[in-house]
Amino acid sequence: MSKENSIKARGWRFRLATAGAAVGLVSATLVAGAAGPAATSASAASKYTFVLIPGLTVAPFYITMHNGAAAEAAKLGVTLKWRGTTAWSTPQQIPLVNSVLASKPSALLIAPTDLVALFKPMDAYYKANIPVVSVDTTLTNQSILTAAISSDNYQGGELAADTIAKLAHDKGQVAVINTIKGISTTDLRQAGFLAEMKKYTNMQVVASDYDGDLLTKAEALSRSLILSHPNLVGIFGTNLYSAQGAGQGVAAAKVKGKVFVAGYDAEPAEITLLRQGVINILVIPNPAAEGPLAVQDAYWALTGNKSMIKKNVLLPNVVATTANMNNPSISKYFYSTSLSH
Repeated sequence: MSKENSIKARGWRFRLATAGAAVGLVSATLVAGAAGPAATSASAASKYTFVLIPGLTVAPFYITMHNGAAAEAAKLGVTLKWRGTTAWSTPQQIPLVNSVLASKPSALLIAPTDLVALFKPMDAYYKANIPVVSVDTTLTNQSILTAAISSDNYQGGELAADTIAKLAHDKGQVAVINTIKGISTTDLRQAGFLAEMKKYTNMQVVASDYDGDLLTKAEALSRSLILSHPNLVGIFGTNLYSAQGAGQGVAAAKVKGKVFVAGYDAEPAEITLLRQGVINILVIPNPAAEGPLAVQDAYWALTGNKSMIKKNVLLPNVVATTANMNNPSISKYFYSTSLSH
């Protein structure tokens, strides 16, 4: 069974039809939480301390997630602590997760930096009866998780493929520049893109490369792709550096408007390039909704409301283009750059 079919078969693709539906779900859930357990367990909640460990603390994606989580924690009377590293680093995240356990938090909310390597550190929380909720990224073995909350990264890859195809009039060659193997989110984005591209019989995927999360390497890869494939019409960069590097490579090669770049997220640097037409497409997830849902699930696990928890939630993405980016219904998904308190 292919990876993408295996993912679908596991039944963890909790899809919503539109981003508006996702917001509706979050709003309804927040209201229910505030009127239910929050109203009856305020004194109990004040003793809870949740720790949120992002993939890295300096990324606007995770800052946006934190701000949503902090707002929900405040509503519920829960203390939320923010712990992390400034680089995406599994060797740094593992000892951090181990040290946080020693502080005996009430719950752990975490974006694991590796599908497998973080299982053992997170399992220690499970064995200590501490709820563990993965946010954004997750684990291959999810048996220890109270819940897994993410944007629908597979669908995001599909959206990138469809939008490039539309701009290129369904013909030409395309490529993927991914970041690092073994990250659940970007692996799924690539899988969704590659599967969706099979629908376009006049289009061909000519490369799937990895840049090691290095902007300079992504730019070099994009330049090489442009030189070696004269019929190239699109590059999908699966994260910030991949997309930014691809866009810079396209601009340097003076093929802007001929080679369309699709990126992921809504970081300030990407928004600038989108406005300039260097990046043409951004698939934007919803970290502002992921954070509150993670807080709620941990809270419900602690207050005996486990029936309220959805084990796996995948929120849909929105697509921003140079043409629609100033529409308030799109721009509201752009990321925050400063932590709220």
